[in-house]
Amino acid sequence: MDKQYIISVDLGTSSCKTALFNGEGVMVGIASREHKTFFGENGAAEQDPNEWWRGACETIREVLWKAGISSQQIAVVGIDSQSSAMIPIGRDGEILHNAMIWTDRRAVMEKKWIDINVGQEILTQINGNRNDESNIAPKLMWFKNNCPKHYRHTYKILNAAGFLAYKLTGIFSCNLSEGGLTQLFDVEKGEWSGELVKACELDMDKLPLIYQCFDVVGNITAQAGDNTGLLMGTPVVAGAMDAVSCGLGCGITKEGDAFITGGTVTALGVCTNRPVRSGSLHVYHHIVPGTWCNMAGVDFGGGNYRWFRDKFMQEFNSDSVYEEMNRMAEKVKAGADKLLFLPTLVGQRCPQWDGSMKGVFFGISPNHGREHFLRAIMEGNALTVREIMELLGKEGAVAKKLRIAGGIAKSNIWMKIFAEVLARPLYLAECEEATAMGNMINAAYGAGILNSFQDGKKYLKFEPVSVEEANAEKYDRLYGIYTKLYPAMKEQFRELAALQL
Repeated sequence: MDKQYIISVDLGTSSCKTALFNGEGVMVGIASREHKTFFGENGAAEQDPNEWWRGACETIREVLWKAGISSQQIAVVGIDSQSSAMIPIGRDGEILHNAMIWTDRRAVMEKKWIDINVGQEILTQINGNRNDESNIAPKLMWFKNNCPKHYRHTYKILNAAGFLAYKLTGIFSCNLSEGGLTQLFDVEKGEWSGELVKACELDMDKLPLIYQCFDVVGNITAQAGDNTGLLMGTPVVAGAMDAVSCGLGCGITKEGDAFITGGTVTALGVCTNRPVRSGSLHVYHHIVPGTWCNMAGVDFGGGNYRWFRDKFMQEFNSDSVYEEMNRMAEKVKAGADKLLFLPTLVGQRCPQWDGSMKGVFFGISPNHGREHFLRAIMEGNALTVREIMELLGKEGAVAKKLRIAGGIAKSNIWMKIFAEVLARPLYLAECEEATAMGNMINAAYGAGILNSFQDGKKYLKFEPVSVEEANAEKYDRLYGIYTKLYPAMKEQFRELAALQL
């Protein structure tokens, strides 16, 4: 029996999705399971890796069963995941602490310690990224300081994709794309930095081996086969960060290629042949060798839409609630009747780098209803992406042809808003699951099914998003006001964060 199908597991912030692709690059099945985030004091945000694993097992079994595909027909398994999750694992595979995910911001003191004792200049030279409490080094230092016994018993520190790869193969690994946001990594050489690890007073032997995203890290074990329904011995590639997988699924392979990916985070990425080490952007290896993704995102961009759904749309059927939200937003003219929204409910990394930020609706009047707030959420997301795009260009990562994909791309009105706010040609990926598509292309290349990443472009199609010039002009005027909101409230955000009630 020909092995002609590829499993693509996408472990995001909100859910675990598994897609099944055939040999023609067509998605023939998809299944999803949401998972919980546990928010605690001082910015804690955790998820249970066991829940991730259950979601992966259930969705893999579901797509195989629904498509009527035998496990013997699976050629390779690909993995992509949310970035900057920190999971300490014991020698026998025991989870020693819940995953501290990318929104976890409790490592404030450790971040300050790095600022003083390591310094942003050294970090920029070696790692290229801004010191931030959401990154792995501060979180790992927090874990060492607050859970010393568990830290001593930690054998390896894994990210989310590395955890799934371990559960599938029994091999400890870290894929290359995750290195940048660890703050312990040489972003040009693609290896752990002994200098940064030592400076942060951490242990090199607790860090796993680095693999290229497309490297076959191992094969499905007997136990993993029992849990997932996959055939023992099926190869598994190391995987990638979800953002770079989406980039590959948007055909991003060379300098100037740019994309927007909209999930819980709405991120803008520009591909370059050298890392842009500015200390203000995110920079990490792309899947394609010799290229880097220079990115920044609205940290709760699409998450704001889900938040509004959960808190203010309970009377609608869960299967159609997003369609109803889109219809409501479509009833409102561009500009949401002068209602602006700062989409920073969980703080914001680039461009403000301020964990004290919170969401703000600005300009509320008695005539504003639910539909206005929905449209303002969409527009605030797009306005922040415009701010990020301008910053990227100033730093040398100039976006040329711009494509968009992800969960928000399922909304026609949101795509129209993005095109009009950015006031430039925007191309929508035909495949709604571009992250899963990029993950599949990465796995297919790793398994030898594709000879090059350029070959993967044969699976991809895009269509232009229409623009109304009058709306673009309105957004241009609103943008000038929007960019003044944070500077005007900066001190108040910090006062509020420090206030004890």
